[in-house]
Order: sequence, then C-alpha cells, then structure tokens
Amino acid sequence: MKRNVSQWEIGMSKSRAITGIILAGGEGRRMGGQDKGWLQLQGLPMIRRAIERLQPQVEQIVISANRNLDAYAKLDARIYSDDTPYQGPLGGIAACLEHIDTDYGLIVPTDAPLIPINLVESLSAHIPAKLILCRDEKRMQPLFGLYHRSLAASIRAFLAGGDRKLMLWCEQQDPEVVTIGDNSAFTNLNTPSELSEFEKKLHI
Repeated sequence: MKRNVSQWEIGMSKSRAITGIILAGGEGRRMGGQDKGWLQLQGLPMIRRAIERLQPQVEQIVISANRNLDAYAKLDARIYSDDTPYQGPLGGIAACLEHIDTDYGLIVPTDAPLIPINLVESLSAHIPAKLILCRDEKRMQPLFGLYHRSLAASIRAFLAGGDRKLMLWCEQQDPEVVTIGDNSAFTNLNTPSELSEFEKKLHI
C-alpha cells in the first residue's frame, strides 16, 4: 500500500537538501579590522554560534573565509576563499556556490547572533525560485536567503563588470521575498559598541 507523504515530510526533505553558507570573509573595517568570526559573544566565537544555529537545519555547512584559515579548518565545515579577496559578500557567495553539493545554499553572515532556527523551513516553501530572500518590517535582508548554485555564474559576470553591490545584483534576479516580521532575527554586529550593547542585553 502506497503511503501518502505529508507536507511536513516534503518540507523536511527540501530543507535537508540545502547547504548552509556562512559568510566570514569580510575585512571587518568597522570592527577595527578584526575577523568577526572569532570575536567572542558570551565566551563563544561568533562563527561557532552561527554553526550551532544552522547545523540542525541543513545537510552540511561551508564557510567563506579569507584569513585565519587554519582556525576555520578546525571547524566541522568546508572552507572556501574568494579568488580575489574582499570583493564584498558577492565574492564569497560565488566561491561557495561553485563548490556546494546541493542545489541551494542558505546564505547567512557570521556576525548575526540570532539566525532564526526555522529559517530553512520558512524559505524552502518557495523552492523552486532560484533566489529566495528575507525581508523584515523595514527592508530586504539579502544576506539571509536561499541562493541556487546556478546563480554563481551570474554573480561572476556581475563582478567582472566592475560592480559589487549585493542589493543591485539581487534586484536584477527578480527574487522571491519572504517577510519575517521579527526584526531582531536579522541583527548583525558591525562595531565593538554594537557587540558590547548586544551582550549586555543578553544578561538582562
């Protein structure tokens, strides 16, 4: 007797066929040039916090990193560097999409301590759109989204044309947009003061 497959099982199947991609390859200029992946938040490096929040949601994890590669190599993830470092997030996204084994990569930044633990579930319902981005109550969040691996070629062509603006490239792809109303889900920590203030709030 053939068993009916539930919508929940279909959703789980889609979710597991996704690679988590953590962007940790930036210059960290507003952090005084520090590698944000290794900044401590409540005694835990931010890259480890990101991994913990992604691991239950995805099949595997890869990291875009351009320095401290020996440290990143000790994590339970594959590491890829930009061909030309510091081309902005698009360079890191392309480098990772070109190497993943799944059709989609879930893009998140390493400096986002509150990555939703149901992010894949929320976005995968909109597959087969090639680019599925998050939006909060105010604006688009292009660093949180599902990117089909075939988009790597489009990114490379865009970068070769001399542009690096992530939002401009995203708009050209006519993305599917999913609104997630909780603005705090997309909190990212760009400066020492933001990191300090966020850590204080965690203790309240």
